[in-house]
Amino acid sequence: MKSILLTNDDGYSCAGFYPLLDELKKLYDVTAIAPDSQKSASAKSLSIHSPIPFKKLTHEGHDVFAIDGSPADCVQVGLYGLMEKRPDFVVSGINAGANIGNAMILSSGTIGAAMEGAIDGVVSIAASMIEPTDKTIDYFNPSGYKYFENAAKIVARLVKLIENMDLPKGIDVISINIPFDAKEDADIAITRPSLHSTGGIYKRSGDTFSYDKWDVSFENMMDGTDLKAIHEGKVAITPIDLRLATPESVSFLENELKPLWRQ
Repeated sequence: MKSILLTNDDGYSCAGFYPLLDELKKLYDVTAIAPDSQKSASAKSLSIHSPIPFKKLTHEGHDVFAIDGSPADCVQVGLYGLMEKRPDFVVSGINAGANIGNAMILSSGTIGAAMEGAIDGVVSIAASMIEPTDKTIDYFNPSGYKYFENAAKIVARLVKLIENMDLPKGIDVISINIPFDAKEDADIAITRPSLHSTGGIYKRSGDTFSYDKWDVSFENMMDGTDLKAIHEGKVAITPIDLRLATPESVSFLENELKPLWRQ
């Protein structure tokens, strides 16, 4: 049986974690390793300046390692300290909220954890579910599990479908964003990240800035993007390339900047 390191960035008590754990355990040997508290928007940060305590506990009948660190820390200590053998997959999620567009992708702890796995050569998937606009959900109560059941089935299906694929260069992380009301047989779209500013996300009070809000704006949508797919009610599946420099950017600087350097 193939194995999975399952993590998230909302903490081990988040409702999105356990429906996915249950679905993946039907098919794989799963080790659950998650932060001991909310670590959203921590990107791929690593806790190199402080110890990283951990404990093994049982939460609502599920065994999990709770790590006092970032989502990327969870992957690091999983790969090199807690798991007896290297996993076949790193799966991160299900995040309570979208991770759509470059700004969210580069800030997301959910995707940061998957990036940590991908950098180490493990096939990595990050999963997020869009928050509903018409209801309030307590994401840190088991009563919220039911809202993630269909999304968990969708993610497990994706993992199974790519299990034997030889993914090419340019597909380091697969990010999946799932509409809140998507069913298991929902339409999918293979997308690229949308490009849009977050706008101001902090509010000033005297000499302090505090987080205010970060809304997904369905404006100026371009065909083929994750934003457009979600707006159309489709599951957005986005390949993420961690090479960072494109062949075009390297070629441009090679031809335009390098000759000027010695002039």
